[in-house]
Amino acid sequence: MSFPHVSFVLEVIGACLLLVMIIYAIQLNRRLSNLQADKAHLHKLIMGFNEATERAESSVGRLRLAAMEANDALQANTKAAKDLRNDLSFLIERAESTADRLENSIASGRTESAVPNRTADISAFRAVRGGKDTGNASHTKAALSRALAGLR
Repeated sequence: MSFPHVSFVLEVIGACLLLVMIIYAIQLNRRLSNLQADKAHLHKLIMGFNEATERAESSVGRLRLAAMEANDALQANTKAAKDLRNDLSFLIERAESTADRLENSIASGRTESAVPNRTADISAFRAVRGGKDTGNASHTKAALSRALAGLR
């Protein structure tokens, strides 16, 4: 053996390397422990996320159902409104034609001088309507009735 101290040096280097390896193993163990703790935390987080996703999916289903119900109600209301609009248009047309006929009847009744009582009855009604009521309401009602009967 030419270098008696070489084996001692190699043993010291080996011991140092073992010491470094032990320190590294301790750090690795701590990191693995932290990773395990983080894994448990991540598992809880994933479970919470799954629950939130399930609640959101059920809420979307309920929201879709509510939207369909609202759409059906809106369509029913729209149909009813269209029907009412059509009915009102029909009634307006009928009222206009009736008003035109009534106006023509009144105009032709005014031009006729063949019935003097009817003209007098209409004149009596006009006087009362104009604010010249003499206090005889029954006479005015009778005159109005006669005038309307004559227009028919």
